[in-house]
Amino acid sequence: MRKTRVVKKNEQHNDSDKIETEIANEIEEINELNDIELHKISKGILIENIYNLFIRVFTFLLKTLLITLKVSAIYLLWICLHYFSAHLYVKYCVPNTVFGFFMSPFMISTPHCQGLRWIVYNAAGIINNMWINIGAWIYSIIWIFKSDINVESPTM
Repeated sequence: MRKTRVVKKNEQHNDSDKIETEIANEIEEINELNDIELHKISKGILIENIYNLFIRVFTFLLKTLLITLKVSAIYLLWICLHYFSAHLYVKYCVPNTVFGFFMSPFMISTPHCQGLRWIVYNAAGIINNMWINIGAWIYSIIWIFKSDINVESPTM
């Protein structure tokens, strides 16, 4: 009888060891699954953040490009007007011939030559102002960028 009790206790002890081992194995599996899920979630959040950043940057660049094209279209028009007017003025108002030399004092007072001269003169002024504006804009961007760096860096 005593042996049966010892055997039963050993069996119960072995059963409890088996249960504890099974529970420990299940806990390890759960922890591994949690680690895998956390890794997937953190990886998904990282990808989502990168995607959102890409969308914001792309949207900003697209809006900036559209504004730049609209503004630069005006300046491109003035550049084309200046270029073509200068060539038309040389062709029609001061031709590169001996006859053109003698006719130029009479031609410069005609309406089309005065108009072409006005376009050349004013387009040149507008193009000069364009370069001043572009230079000031680039300088302001550099200055703002430098100011942002100075604000972020600790001073000693």
